Amino acid sequence: MKFFILGTDEIFTNYPKLKSWFGKIDDRKFNFHDAYKIPKRQILAIDESENTVFTSIVDRPFPMVSAEVKAVFDMYDSHIIYKEVVLLDGKNEKAGIYYIPILPEVDCLDESSVFNLNKSLLKRGVIDYERTEGKAIFRLAGVGHYYMVGRLDLVESILKRNVIGIGLNELEVKEQEER
Repeated sequence: MKFFILGTDEIFTNYPKLKSWFGKIDDRKFNFHDAYKIPKRQILAIDESENTVFTSIVDRPFPMVSAEVKAVFDMYDSHIIYKEVVLLDGKNEKAGIYYIPILPEVDCLDESSVFNLNKSLLKRGVIDYERTEGKAIFRLAGVGHYYMVGRLDLVESILKRNVIGIGLNELEVKEQEER
């Protein structure tokens, strides 16, 4: 089985870039225990640009997904909590509605994974398939950055929809027989 980190395609440099979001959303609360502390809906300003492309996934500074991606997530896991975010460019009168998915954290990285010095970023990800618990969408545990991981069938389902700017980084998978 294949797994991918879901994000914004790197060729889309004009994705919505949040400004002044500190103090409005606390990304440390992106877990099932603290999600209720995050407002249900927020309006956040983005950099003003005529060329902004509202990609289906925005992965910086934290993951946000479009309604199309959210619908696919819901087909595979009906227990995901979402927080709605309206991204607003007032000068150019543009707005996009996104959802912050509060995904289950799964501790499935194999010891052969490689991180930066403070374990905030993953340089080489190796998934221990047995530890994924059969989940199709989840957040990687044990890494400072919020990585959304999707199983191949979920990713294929997303790509069949009207989506734009989806970036995929395949993770290595360590199967049972490789141990």
